[in-house]
Amino acid sequence: MKIDARRMFRGRGLLVTVVAAGVLAGGGTTAAVAAAHDDGPGRSAAPSGDRPEGEAPKTAVSIAQAADAALKAVPGTVAEIELDDEDGGTAWEVDVLAGNGDRRDVTVDSGTGKVLTNRADDRDGDDDDGDPAVLRKAKVTAPAAADAALKAVQGRVTSADFEHEHGKAVWEVGVTGRDGAEHEITVDAATGKVLDKRIDED
Repeated sequence: MKIDARRMFRGRGLLVTVVAAGVLAGGGTTAAVAAAHDDGPGRSAAPSGDRPEGEAPKTAVSIAQAADAALKAVPGTVAEIELDDEDGGTAWEVDVLAGNGDRRDVTVDSGTGKVLTNRADDRDGDDDDGDPAVLRKAKVTAPAAADAALKAVQGRVTSADFEHEHGKAVWEVGVTGRDGAEHEITVDAATGKVLDKRIDED
């Protein structure tokens, strides 16, 4: 039996062409999908047209995930958490009261959830959160306060700050509303009830 080498070559050539075309098509699709989801460091994919002017940047890492990441680095209690600009992107700045009583500043990348820094807090002790024991006894955590605030004002949580004034422990939660306005919602740290909501004029 005689083998027709030209026929085999043509068959292989056709197969190689088909496979190459498939790889290129798949690669092009992958590149297009990657481009569609590339929204820069510390930001999740969201077309700017979908976000009202003035609204806080969307992040891949929620306030709850950022708090969890910070507490894995420093076991303790979150006293304050805020979304802040960080080298052209955004990051969560987390103030943690450690189990040994030390205060730590933990920075969490809002795009990846990675802990970027973990350093001693240089606060002067004049903050509103006062007695650390009060913070530790608070039944409502920063993420839970954020959830309560979002039920009162829909938008993006940008901060949650524990305060203890006049015998009352509360969370002051910052929310950038869908209307672009900055709202401050006061949440009871014992019950999770929204006590007050107002537009922040600062």
